Amino acid sequence: MKQTHIFFILISCNVVCNLAMSIIAPFYPQFAKSKDLSEDIIGIVFAAHPLGQFISSLILGKVITHDNRQKIMVIGIFLQGVGLFFFGLLYYFDPYWVILIGSFTARLIGGIGASMFMTPFYAFIPQLFPKSIEEKIAIAEVSTSIGFLGGPILGSALYQLGGFVLPFFFFGGCSFGLAIILIIFSKSLDVPEVDLSQSIILHQSIQNQESIIDAGFSISYLSLLFNYPVVISFITNTLTLSLWTFYNPTIAIYFLEEYGIKEEYSGYWISINAGTFGFSTLFISRIKSHKKFYMYFGLVISGLLQFYMGPDYKFTNLHPKFVYTIVAWSLVGFTGGFPYVLTLPQVDQILKKDYFKYPTQCANIASAVFNASLAGGELLGPIMGGYLTKWYGFQRSASLLGFAVLICCACYVPYLFYLDEKLARTKANKLKKAGLKE
Repeated sequence: MKQTHIFFILISCNVVCNLAMSIIAPFYPQFAKSKDLSEDIIGIVFAAHPLGQFISSLILGKVITHDNRQKIMVIGIFLQGVGLFFFGLLYYFDPYWVILIGSFTARLIGGIGASMFMTPFYAFIPQLFPKSIEEKIAIAEVSTSIGFLGGPILGSALYQLGGFVLPFFFFGGCSFGLAIILIIFSKSLDVPEVDLSQSIILHQSIQNQESIIDAGFSISYLSLLFNYPVVISFITNTLTLSLWTFYNPTIAIYFLEEYGIKEEYSGYWISINAGTFGFSTLFISRIKSHKKFYMYFGLVISGLLQFYMGPDYKFTNLHPKFVYTIVAWSLVGFTGGFPYVLTLPQVDQILKKDYFKYPTQCANIASAVFNASLAGGELLGPIMGGYLTKWYGFQRSASLLGFAVLICCACYVPYLFYLDEKLARTKANKLKKAGLKE
């Protein structure tokens, strides 16, 4: 099977995977409140998914191999279906602790399953398409945005059609079906190692192919903690995801209480953010240079827009109006796409500067770091959103998120204008000294 066919199958799985993850935002918060769960607890429930994803991503970055990645993806899709069925069954229970523990467990299982699919999926891209990494990542992110866009819409439609349980059982069944498809096509999805060894990405990294793989070498996560470009890229993408997940526990409730929009319709408005994100990826895929500047631009604008999400009268002198909220929400989807889409190729490029002999490890670690940052944003966002909204209200909590993003932008400046060049000179001097000693 051709690589393009392989990519299409994986993209299809990614769409359904993200559809399944995004369905609960329009109607679950109201269901949870009816069971006496507060906003902060709802935020913790939302955060259980990325908690499982975060832990799983870091482990998978170390254990994924050429031989086991198909099995990992199949297990991941299956676990996601299990988590969705768990969620649907909660409708038939009333006790507070059953709802809380059941919701948390279902989200945790779903997060582990999503990570087990997405980490191998993103690891495929730099290896299979070395000449068009950004383009293929942009396509992958379009599929992600389609999933996040379609999730709230289909979730709202299925909720109207069959109540609380139907969205979960429907997407749970889709997940099980995808697991079967991946099993059927597992051999076709298996890319021979010879194809990877002949790819351009390896030839650009080192001339002697025999020295590419060193079984005794492993990129340490501890060493990455001292790599400022990797760390700031991780933080940037974590905050980017927080810009969206921050509102998962609260935005549907805010729409209902402030603007009178019921849960069966709020999903359509929530999905606008994912739609503008999908549109932004079409433009971002054409970016070939100055990527970190585009990432910075997107982050700054996204931070400023948070003040208009309420909007917060103290900082904007504007009273709450639905048009202000929805315009800010739409624009954040577009501007947030810049750091989101460009993070993976940026981290992959950073790692290859230091570990150019090990491109496959770089791809796997970059994918793990990227997915861990996604999980970090999905974990941090709902918890912050739930607690800050409970303490300060929706409008002020959005402004506080904006301040956090702008502080991150200030920390990004050294890498933006100076640090990259300094690291390159330091590395060149070390190589020069090593050559003189020899």
